Amino acid sequence: MPTRLLEYIKPLSLCDRGEHLQGLMPLTGMARLADVLCHQNGEVEIDLAFDIDAQGTKFLKGHLKACLALECQRCMKAVETVIETDISLGFVDTETVGKALSSEYEPYILSEPTVILRELVEDELILALPIVAFHAEDECEVKIQQHQPEEDIPPPVETKKPNPFNALAALKKAKSDD
Repeated sequence: MPTRLLEYIKPLSLCDRGEHLQGLMPLTGMARLADVLCHQNGEVEIDLAFDIDAQGTKFLKGHLKACLALECQRCMKAVETVIETDISLGFVDTETVGKALSSEYEPYILSEPTVILRELVEDELILALPIVAFHAEDECEVKIQQHQPEEDIPPPVETKKPNPFNALAALKKAKSDD
Protein backbone atom coordinates (compact mmCIF):
# COMPACT_ATOMS: atom_id res chain seq x y z
CA MET A 1 0.00 0.00 0.00
CA PRO A 2 1.54 3.36 -1.00
CA THR A 3 2.67 5.48 1.90
CA ARG A 4 1.94 9.18 1.98
CA LEU A 5 5.17 10.75 0.80
CA LEU A 6 6.45 13.47 3.05
CA GLU A 7 8.17 16.59 1.77
CA TYR A 8 11.05 16.21 4.23
CA ILE A 9 12.65 12.93 5.25
CA LYS A 10 15.35 11.95 7.73
CA PRO A 11 17.27 9.27 5.76
CA LEU A 12 19.35 8.00 8.68
CA SER A 13 16.24 7.49 10.81
CA LEU A 14 14.49 5.74 7.91
CA CYS A 15 17.52 3.44 7.53
CA ASP A 16 17.52 2.64 11.26
CA ARG A 17 13.86 1.61 11.02
CA GLY A 18 14.21 -0.18 7.65
CA GLU A 19 11.45 1.92 6.11
CA HIS A 20 10.01 1.42 2.63
CA LEU A 21 8.40 4.39 0.85
CA GLN A 22 6.10 3.95 -2.12
CA GLY A 23 3.89 6.46 -3.79
CA LEU A 24 3.39 9.07 -6.46
CA MET A 25 4.93 12.53 -6.55
CA PRO A 26 3.73 15.24 -8.97
CA LEU A 27 6.31 16.71 -11.36
CA THR A 28 5.12 20.21 -10.53
CA GLY A 29 7.55 21.99 -8.25
CA MET A 30 10.65 20.38 -9.76
CA ALA A 31 12.08 23.65 -11.07
CA ARG A 32 15.43 22.33 -12.38
CA LEU A 33 13.74 19.48 -14.23
CA ALA A 34 11.14 21.92 -15.62
CA ASP A 35 13.89 23.60 -17.66
CA VAL A 36 14.07 20.57 -19.98
CA LEU A 37 10.36 19.68 -20.02
CA CYS A 38 7.67 20.93 -22.41
CA HIS A 39 5.17 20.70 -19.55
CA GLN A 40 5.11 19.39 -15.98
CA ASN A 41 2.01 17.22 -16.24
CA GLY A 42 2.37 13.81 -14.70
CA GLU A 43 3.84 12.07 -11.70
CA VAL A 44 6.85 10.06 -10.64
CA GLU A 45 6.29 6.54 -9.32
CA ILE A 46 8.56 6.13 -6.30
CA ASP A 47 9.67 2.92 -4.63
CA LEU A 48 12.43 3.50 -2.04
CA ALA A 49 13.84 1.10 0.57
CA PHE A 50 16.06 2.38 3.39
CA ASP A 51 18.26 -0.02 5.35
CA ILE A 52 21.70 -0.81 6.82
CA ASP A 53 24.02 -3.35 5.16
CA ALA A 54 26.42 -5.83 6.84
CA GLN A 55 29.26 -3.25 6.81
CA GLY A 56 27.08 -0.75 8.68
CA THR A 57 26.45 1.50 5.65
CA LYS A 58 23.11 3.24 5.78
CA PHE A 59 21.71 3.14 2.27
CA LEU A 60 18.76 3.77 0.02
CA LYS A 61 17.88 1.46 -2.86
CA GLY A 62 14.93 2.11 -5.05
CA HIS A 63 13.33 2.67 -8.40
CA LEU A 64 11.81 5.73 -10.07
CA LYS A 65 9.55 5.80 -13.12
CA ALA A 66 8.09 8.83 -14.87
CA CYS A 67 6.74 9.78 -18.28
CA LEU A 68 8.34 13.11 -19.16
CA ALA A 69 7.44 15.48 -22.00
CA LEU A 70 10.87 16.24 -23.45
CA GLU A 71 11.52 18.37 -26.53
CA CYS A 72 12.15 16.42 -29.74
CA GLN A 73 15.43 17.65 -31.18
CA ARG A 74 14.15 17.16 -34.75
CA CYS A 75 10.76 18.89 -34.74
CA MET A 76 10.98 20.77 -31.40
CA LYS A 77 7.59 19.37 -30.28
CA ALA A 78 6.89 17.40 -27.10
CA VAL A 79 7.84 13.73 -27.13
CA GLU A 80 6.64 11.55 -24.26
CA THR A 81 9.66 9.68 -22.88
CA VAL A 82 9.46 7.06 -20.15
CA ILE A 83 12.35 7.44 -17.72
CA GLU A 84 13.10 4.54 -15.38
CA THR A 85 16.08 4.54 -13.08
CA ASP A 86 17.37 2.49 -10.20
CA ILE A 87 18.85 4.26 -7.20
CA SER A 88 21.56 2.96 -4.90
CA LEU A 89 22.79 5.64 -2.50
CA GLY A 90 25.05 5.27 0.52
CA PHE A 91 24.61 8.02 3.09
CA VAL A 92 27.88 9.56 4.29
CA ASP A 93 28.86 12.70 6.16
CA THR A 94 32.08 13.63 4.32
CA GLU A 95 33.56 13.28 0.85
CA THR A 96 36.45 11.24 2.29
CA VAL A 97 34.05 8.66 3.70
CA GLY A 98 32.20 8.71 0.37
CA LYS A 99 35.39 7.75 -1.51
CA ALA A 100 35.82 4.72 0.76
CA LEU A 101 32.22 3.63 0.19
CA SER A 102 31.53 0.31 -1.54
CA SER A 103 31.20 0.62 -5.33
CA GLU A 104 27.68 -0.76 -4.90
CA TYR A 105 26.57 2.70 -3.74
CA GLU A 106 26.79 6.23 -5.04
CA PRO A 107 27.79 8.50 -2.14
CA TYR A 108 25.15 10.91 -0.90
CA ILE A 109 26.73 13.44 1.45
CA LEU A 110 24.33 14.44 4.19
CA SER A 111 25.18 17.95 5.35
CA GLU A 112 21.86 18.14 7.23
CA PRO A 113 19.89 15.34 8.92
CA THR A 114 16.81 16.30 6.88
CA VAL A 115 16.53 15.94 3.11
CA ILE A 116 13.87 17.34 0.79
CA LEU A 117 12.53 14.20 -0.90
CA ARG A 118 11.40 16.11 -4.00
CA GLU A 119 14.96 17.38 -4.59
CA LEU A 120 16.47 13.91 -4.16
CA VAL A 121 13.98 12.48 -6.68
CA GLU A 122 14.53 15.42 -9.05
CA ASP A 123 18.32 14.91 -8.94
CA GLU A 124 17.95 11.25 -9.89
CA LEU A 125 15.53 12.02 -12.74
CA ILE A 126 17.92 14.65 -14.15
CA LEU A 127 20.76 12.13 -14.05
CA ALA A 128 18.60 9.60 -15.92
CA LEU A 129 17.60 11.95 -18.77
CA PRO A 130 18.65 10.89 -22.26
CA ILE A 131 21.34 12.97 -23.96
CA VAL A 132 18.98 13.65 -26.88
CA ALA A 133 15.24 13.08 -27.11
CA PHE A 134 13.38 12.59 -30.38
CA HIS A 135 10.30 10.96 -31.84
CA ALA A 136 10.52 7.71 -33.78
CA GLU A 137 11.20 8.49 -37.46
CA ASP A 138 7.66 7.58 -38.54
CA GLU A 139 6.10 9.76 -35.80
CA CYS A 140 8.20 12.91 -36.18
CA GLU A 141 6.93 15.91 -38.14
CA VAL A 142 10.38 16.40 -39.62
CA LYS A 143 11.26 13.69 -42.09
CA ILE A 144 14.86 12.58 -42.13
CA GLN A 145 16.48 12.74 -45.53
CA GLN A 146 18.20 9.47 -46.18
CA HIS A 147 21.73 9.55 -47.52
CA GLN A 148 21.76 8.26 -51.08
CA PRO A 149 24.42 5.73 -52.00
CA GLU A 150 26.92 7.08 -54.51
CA GLU A 151 25.78 4.77 -57.33
CA ASP A 152 22.34 6.46 -57.27
CA ILE A 153 23.85 9.90 -57.73
CA PRO A 154 24.41 10.72 -61.40
CA PRO A 155 27.98 11.70 -62.30
CA PRO A 156 28.57 15.41 -62.82
CA VAL A 157 28.20 16.61 -66.40
CA GLU A 158 31.49 17.95 -67.69
CA THR A 159 31.15 21.08 -69.74
CA LYS A 160 33.98 22.88 -71.47
CA LYS A 161 34.35 26.27 -69.86
CA PRO A 162 35.99 29.08 -71.77
CA ASN A 163 39.42 30.06 -70.57
CA PRO A 164 39.20 33.61 -69.16
CA PHE A 165 42.77 34.31 -70.31
CA ASN A 166 41.93 33.73 -73.99
CA ALA A 167 40.82 37.39 -74.25
CA LEU A 168 44.21 38.52 -72.89
CA ALA A 169 46.02 36.22 -75.31
CA ALA A 170 44.02 37.72 -78.22
CA LEU A 171 44.92 41.27 -77.08
CA LYS A 172 48.58 40.33 -76.78
CA LYS A 173 48.58 38.78 -80.27
CA ALA A 174 46.83 41.84 -81.76
CA LYS A 175 49.41 44.14 -80.17
CA SER A 176 52.33 42.06 -81.47
CA ASP A 177 50.85 42.09 -85.01
CA ASP A 178 51.00 45.88 -85.07
